[in-house]
Amino acid sequence: MWDEIVAFLAREWVGLLASIFVLVSFLFSNELKTRLINFVGCAIWVVYGFVVGAYSTSFMNGALIIVHIVKLTKMFIDKRKKNAEQEKTSQNGLQTESNAADKTDTADTNQQNTNK
Repeated sequence: MWDEIVAFLAREWVGLLASIFVLVSFLFSNELKTRLINFVGCAIWVVYGFVVGAYSTSFMNGALIIVHIVKLTKMFIDKRKKNAEQEKTSQNGLQTESNAADKTDTADTNQQNTNK
């Protein structure tokens, strides 16, 4: 009897923990934090669903985990592309400044040679 009560309470605490993670995830305005915390909550819900035999809960939260993985992967890829573009732009800017300085130096040298 006592073992059944402890098992019941343990299951309920797991469900409560999952609910807290999902609820807290919606308090953030940052999409990355929201998705990461919600991901953890969904993972706990998957475990809870299997433990209590609520397979539809496990399935739905498993599907949400896949959505989070896809969206997070896209976010990281987009951020890498943006960083690469910024780096390329800054390198092109340095090359343009360098080329302009080289042209100025060449013009100064030509002017000096003409004056001799």
